[in-house]
Amino acid sequence: MVLYCSAKMKKYVLNIAPSARVGRFGEELNPEQLAAVTCAGGPMLVLAGAGTGKTRTLTYRVAWLVENGIRPYNILLLTFTNKASKEMMRRAVSLIGADVTSLWGGTFHHIGNLILKQHARVLGYKEGFSILDRTDTKDLFDSCRSNIASANKDSKLLPKASIIADTHSYARNTSRAASAVITERLPALEPIAPMLLDVINLYERRKRELNLVDFDDILQNLVVLLRDHEDVREYYSRRFQHVLVDEYQDTNSLQAEIVFLLSSYHRNIMAVGDDAQSIFSFRGANFENILNFQKTYPDARIFKLTTNYRSTPQVLNAANFAIAANSRQFRKDLVAVRGGGELPALVPLEDVREQALFVASKIKDAIDEGASMSGIAVLYRSHYQSMEVQMELTRLGIPYDVRSGMKFFEQAHVKDILSYLRIISNPYDEISWKRLLKMHPGIGNATAEKIWRFLLEAPGESPLDKARAALRIVPKKSIEHFTTFAACLEELRKISSPSEAITSALRGNYEKYLFLSYTEAETRLRDLVQLSEYAANYTSTDTFLSEMAIQGAEQPMATLDSAADEHIVLSSIHQAKGLEWKTVFVVGLNDGQFPSIKSGKNWDEEEERRLFYVALTRACDELYLCYAYTSYTGLIRPSRFIKDIPRGLLEEIEIV
Repeated sequence: MVLYCSAKMKKYVLNIAPSARVGRFGEELNPEQLAAVTCAGGPMLVLAGAGTGKTRTLTYRVAWLVENGIRPYNILLLTFTNKASKEMMRRAVSLIGADVTSLWGGTFHHIGNLILKQHARVLGYKEGFSILDRTDTKDLFDSCRSNIASANKDSKLLPKASIIADTHSYARNTSRAASAVITERLPALEPIAPMLLDVINLYERRKRELNLVDFDDILQNLVVLLRDHEDVREYYSRRFQHVLVDEYQDTNSLQAEIVFLLSSYHRNIMAVGDDAQSIFSFRGANFENILNFQKTYPDARIFKLTTNYRSTPQVLNAANFAIAANSRQFRKDLVAVRGGGELPALVPLEDVREQALFVASKIKDAIDEGASMSGIAVLYRSHYQSMEVQMELTRLGIPYDVRSGMKFFEQAHVKDILSYLRIISNPYDEISWKRLLKMHPGIGNATAEKIWRFLLEAPGESPLDKARAALRIVPKKSIEHFTTFAACLEELRKISSPSEAITSALRGNYEKYLFLSYTEAETRLRDLVQLSEYAANYTSTDTFLSEMAIQGAEQPMATLDSAADEHIVLSSIHQAKGLEWKTVFVVGLNDGQFPSIKSGKNWDEEEERRLFYVALTRACDELYLCYAYTSYTGLIRPSRFIKDIPRGLLEEIEIV
């Protein structure tokens, strides 16, 4: 992050006397919160540990500022959702009974748009520029991709527009060159990097020509506007006497620079966040922003909120030891307000199927004893780790809500790979044939119907016998792909094991399609590897497909004696951040899975440990840490993170 500082930025103004009245704030806040809320001014970093009242502190800060003479018009509240800022403003109004509608609150994009609309011409835009939403952005990238593809003989190697769009967006939010991001995140596409850059450059030119901006332009343009136009920067930094930022650990380099520039005159900035919960680097969040806050603001005061109102002492003891192993952090130990509680349970299980059986049976027992389903969550590092739990909950008729993605059998890539097996099992499965045919370039509904008619009506025993012969009627641009597809089908016909069949389909045809079609191809590939491992429990492809069809079709309904909206939550830990449940199961705690060990120099074990810490601190009362000790490949190790917690702080449960 590059920061720009004029002479006027070096001195901050204290707008509130240190002796300003505390009043009832002292009765409603704990000493840690009160110190942060009533700080006179200047740069402040509030390190708010999990469950310590971060939102309460921000809300009371707004109320305290207004009660002590700061006009709402002179306050800026930056959050990561507009809903969050509205809720904080609503609470502030209820505290002080004052009108705060003139306060600017919302996301960086919302505030950026308000400012840019007033100064569009300064940046070379016409009045009334339009903002592209995610769908519009993809459509424009689609158009640019088609233009570049038409002029390149290697166009068949180009990935879908959504992949190029996401790569470009990540590069901009991390202030990096797109070429470097391609090398790091899409190494398989590095040979065609010049063509990808041509698509990106054309996209940027087209936006300018059409007077359009996308979400990333809002942040980039705001930085340019504030950095390069001193009169604009001075106007807004003078107006915003106090700048409050929520979830500062999740800011990217552009957002941190925006905060710096908007607070540059008065330098009254309150950044609230938790370095121990910085887990979104894959979205471009920059951990250095919060870690190096005092380097950016040498006179900053640090406030630590460590009084936890959520969890039992036993849960917090485990969490404190779990995060202590990180070297790069602001050290703080959470202290429970609550008393009593059970030790977190450490549960070694034979394999992922036994893990699912254990979790589902414990949940069923809890429900039978009167526990609310909405107070129970199953958390995991990656979506694929929920597959067996979904199956077992379905079998027991326990309703659940998947927060990490679609339910397993509703996902496109799972349907795709099962279609390979289905047409081997039943060569007359028209739906599966057409699904796979339409994955080839140049084959849409009409052409798929034409090919299917040929497969059905041409001489031969079954459609599978005529796959290679269909090459004569496939579009020219599909010939190479279809040849590989036909060879893959021939190989699959020799395989009886459903697990081996999935692996063969991936190797023969589908893995390449994944990486050309989806931004999160590695995640989807891991789903299918997990499905292959699960399929190893079956010797018959027909039996496996039948079981999968039944599992996918069954949607458990709430029981008659439970509320209609009651369900278990299944969630990735990333999606669970900020939430809490009475009982939490963390599954898949095996090295290689959690931490998820990825190749490359940018893999960060400390961020993986922070993710583990977030998982532990979601639990209020009961916490189960589950791992398998075998897989289809043999023995596997428990997560190294478990070893960071002293055994006396965990109760090991032996499954008989």
